[in-house]
Amino acid sequence: AGCPVFTKLSPNTTNVQRLASVIETAGGDAVVAVNTLRAMAINIETGRPILGNRVGGLSGPALKPVALRCVYEIAQTVSIPVIGCGGIMNWQDAVEYFYAGAHAIQIGSAIAYKEVTIFRDIAKGICTFLDLKGYRSVKEIVGFALKY
Repeated sequence: AGCPVFTKLSPNTTNVQRLASVIETAGGDAVVAVNTLRAMAINIETGRPILGNRVGGLSGPALKPVALRCVYEIAQTVSIPVIGCGGIMNWQDAVEYFYAGAHAIQIGSAIAYKEVTIFRDIAKGICTFLDLKGYRSVKEIVGFALKY
């Protein structure tokens, strides 16, 4: 048995599907998609990079379209669960990730923008959405967009 291994992939690659396949073949239990995009900012007064390492990671809403695409592509490639993350700010974003093939989601940057109640708000929104659409659980919508 042992501990489950979830590997978080970088979107800074030309073939995220190939990496996900390697993780699955190596015995990974799930793929987390995705980590931050390499990015930077420069202070216009000094002309110097703002971060000490010069570059850092872009996260939050700006990352969502890239992350969502990665989840969609990975879900077509592997049979292990995909955990979607990147720019999830509300229940609608979460539903998009489920439709793209995510079995679960990770919420991170949203905490900096919103109250800690974001977790409850997103869960409540997902439940309300599922009820309105006639679904019994999130499992019923995972990968829905992969049909098209």
